[in-house]
Amino acid sequence: TRSCVVIPCSFHDDEDQPMTRGIWYKKTGGIVYHNARSAILDHFKDRTRIVGNLNEGDCSLEVDDIKPFDNGPFCFYAQNGEKNYRFNNSCVFIVMKSPDKPVMSSVPAQVNAGSTVTVSCSVSHSCSSHPPEISWSVPPINNDVSDTLVSRGVWKRTSTITFMVAAGDGLKNLTCTATFWGGKKQ
Repeated sequence: TRSCVVIPCSFHDDEDQPMTRGIWYKKTGGIVYHNARSAILDHFKDRTRIVGNLNEGDCSLEVDDIKPFDNGPFCFYAQNGEKNYRFNNSCVFIVMKSPDKPVMSSVPAQVNAGSTVTVSCSVSHSCSSHPPEISWSVPPINNDVSDTLVSRGVWKRTSTITFMVAAGDGLKNLTCTATFWGGKKQ
């Protein structure tokens, strides 16, 4: 299944000149991202892009449709005209793992049919341009969705819903599901 990851990256150059190009490459050889598509290794073409603004020192890279062999190490360098700024000591690996399971906030133990309840569901993810969709086992009256940067390269999506409790089961069957980019559900 498709998934993506954003590799956080930032740099600062003392000359305060705008960077004309940012290039990501495998330390073992080959270009992973370049603004000249023809320079990119075939199996990375159309799967990588810089999501940061190089002129603001943000060189964050998105890798879409992650493959098992997309582990790196990946390194970055910037160009300003004829000058190259290499960051060979800051190469990164991608560690593949299953996405986190969503976490639901605590719900009241006793509720009456017809009353309204507010509950939240949160899940961490690594791809800001394709956050997971959170769905619920009950029809919400309203659904407030927010995204928060937790740490470099990790975001949290939260869905807070208000719904009316149906007669019968109360909250026993209340669940939330996160569907990640590419279709994986947790």
